[in-house]
Amino acid sequence: MKRLLPNRSAKTLVSHLDHPLGEIRVQRKAIRHLYLRLDPGDGALRVNAPRRTSDRAIRAFVTARADWIDRQRHRLAQRPPMVTGDRLPDQLHLLGEAHALIHEATDGTRGGTVTRGDGTIRIRCAYTDKARDLLRRDCRRRLQTLLDTRVPQWADHMGLPRPETRIRRMRSRWGTCNIGACRIWLNLELVRMPVGAIDLVIVHELAHLIERGHNRRFYAVMDRAYPDWRHWEASLSEYGIIGL
Repeated sequence: MKRLLPNRSAKTLVSHLDHPLGEIRVQRKAIRHLYLRLDPGDGALRVNAPRRTSDRAIRAFVTARADWIDRQRHRLAQRPPMVTGDRLPDQLHLLGEAHALIHEATDGTRGGTVTRGDGTIRIRCAYTDKARDLLRRDCRRRLQTLLDTRVPQWADHMGLPRPETRIRRMRSRWGTCNIGACRIWLNLELVRMPVGAIDLVIVHELAHLIERGHNRRFYAVMDRAYPDWRHWEASLSEYGIIGL
């Protein structure tokens, strides 16, 4: 069965295909090759395909990568539990380093504090949902401080104007780029990654200011700017998106 969704643009057609490994969300675009990824949130299958690629070819492409899919889903299953309003994980990575996460409930209903030290993040406030919000704000400040340095450095290195940089929570992407506005958005959860992986996402989004699509020229830009970027690709799947 194939279900078609309305186009978001004249250039992209979105459809869903049944498959034994799970439903495949397909985006047909003006590209030359098939690309497969897993949704970091739930491990769902995502394929970008040239416009004229048949459903049969897409299913065969996914089937041929069954072992890779199994390995990636195993990695996703090893991630910390999702951050929710009524539950925080016992551990959280910051810039690649593991920290024990401790919520100390207080009697007051207002305010709260977040302190870090000796491999521990300690949140003092009344409720878990408040602790979650305090944690997010603290992580946003920490990531913004890093980006204020790293993004200008990479833009200068690539000979680009320094873009406006913003942080937001994203469910399935690590970053996006608004080429016309010279603006990049980066996922809050990057604060959990090693700096090398954060640099990968920064360079990826900056590369879109040079080459819009994910084609050979785009990856050539990546290779020139950051030759080690492939080394950090696996980190994004290993850490995953946990709803921070």
